[in-house]
Amino acid sequence: MWCPLLKICSVSEMRWIDEEAQKYGLSSIILMEEAGSALYTVILREYGVEGKRFTVIAGTGNNGGDALAAARRLHAGGGFVEVFIAGNPVKMSEAARTNHDILVKMGIPVKYVSSEEEVSALEESIKRADVFLVGLIGIGLRGEVSGLPRRIIELVNSSGKPVVSVDIPSGVEGDTGLVRGVAVKSSITVAFGMPKYGNILYPGYHYCGKLYVSMLSYPRRIIESVRAELNTPVKLPERPRWGHKGVFGKLLAVAGARYYYGAPYYVSLSFLKVGGGYSRLAAPKSIIPYIASRAHEVVYIPLEETSEGTIALGNLEKILGVIEEHSIDIVAVGPGVSLNNETQELVRELVESIDKPVIIDGDGITAVSGNPDVVKKRKAPTIVTPHPAEFSRLVNKPLKEVQENPVEYLRKACIELGSYIVYKGAHSMICYPDGYIYVNMTGNPGMAKAGSGDVLTGAIAGMYGIGLRNIGEAVRMGVLVHGLAGDLAAEDMGEDGVTPDTIMEYLPKAVKVLRENPGLIVDKYMPKQV
Repeated sequence: MWCPLLKICSVSEMRWIDEEAQKYGLSSIILMEEAGSALYTVILREYGVEGKRFTVIAGTGNNGGDALAAARRLHAGGGFVEVFIAGNPVKMSEAARTNHDILVKMGIPVKYVSSEEEVSALEESIKRADVFLVGLIGIGLRGEVSGLPRRIIELVNSSGKPVVSVDIPSGVEGDTGLVRGVAVKSSITVAFGMPKYGNILYPGYHYCGKLYVSMLSYPRRIIESVRAELNTPVKLPERPRWGHKGVFGKLLAVAGARYYYGAPYYVSLSFLKVGGGYSRLAAPKSIIPYIASRAHEVVYIPLEETSEGTIALGNLEKILGVIEEHSIDIVAVGPGVSLNNETQELVRELVESIDKPVIIDGDGITAVSGNPDVVKKRKAPTIVTPHPAEFSRLVNKPLKEVQENPVEYLRKACIELGSYIVYKGAHSMICYPDGYIYVNMTGNPGMAKAGSGDVLTGAIAGMYGIGLRNIGEAVRMGVLVHGLAGDLAAEDMGEDGVTPDTIMEYLPKAVKVLRENPGLIVDKYMPKQV
């Protein structure tokens, strides 16, 4: 069932949503009241309120106004509340000013900090506080955090006490998750309407702590128009009791080169580990005996080699013949094939000629980056699985520029190439050819090792093989189970010990969880509702 809480948005989209909400009579003050109630509810649930001491730090915008609305509720709930307004109170937004005036009339202590020299009272309050509520800088963050805001954030971070952030941790950029100089290290963050990309992408996600989401009263029609969401479980097709290996998909992997044994091994075997039926590997003939000694289940197609031990261009017709003769369902091209010029040309010709779904990974991405038209011309679905550096080559933009705006670059590339792209990293993004984005929540830093991406390629192919013939769903679930397998492995052996082999060995267990109890995945990885 569709759940609006799983949608995510950009800063500009959130501002547009706020403008649209006004047309329904949902003024800033109404939404601020709801935000304050949501913050109060989470604090009550996590820490309790009565008898606790709260230091509330608010900026002069609506993010600060949300904190002021919550301060009033905390006071009414029996908490001891001290409020600090950072910045010039004359510049407060109208809605924030309304909540400020109510606090003053209620006799709640409100103090003003407009310079670094005036932070002594805040320092004393920090010593007394049990919990901080910080609404200093919201999604309107511009540039590096410096001066007074930086000093305040550093004080909060050095306290060692629980911190609740309003909407997004102050100092985290809403569109990228990047930290601009310094950011609040939150214990809990309560996002409003929906999470922003900065709440979900690293390092912002790390700074959020435990993430809650409150929809407030935004009309569902507005929320549904947003074109991004979290990657939630999809029901897998049932395995027919009478099924044979051909029923569960046929993969051909074109991979490997002299000194690159791991990539072809992981791709071809991972396909079987997630439930695929028939895995064939086309690789240089000299390396096949070594791979076959470890992966007996794979069927091998020996290929002629260049002088460098890579796949020769003359194998083109043979590979295309295998695809046709054996009714291959999906083809993986590029893992570990090297940067040899002849082999790179072979990859480009294969990508252009194959009329089946193709996954392009590793050195194959470098090959098509030199001539993206071979991807644009394809009629069958194309999946490209780059890490950030590979993606920067694919779109011909500097890596730093891409990392400053990954969502929009990703969306634009998918539309222009007519392809599915998995932008690999912590919380990988999966984008469809129409620009719709999913953000994956499984996985851990122990998986950041050579070979992990090859396991992912096999997992994606396997999801297609077992019957997810909606190619987008196959890509999404391949990414999800790959990350989940890494997490299951890390739970047993610790993140440091996770290797591509262990990820692959835990794939069957990950698929079992996805089949039998997808709710566990939702409970573990998705933001909590308030």
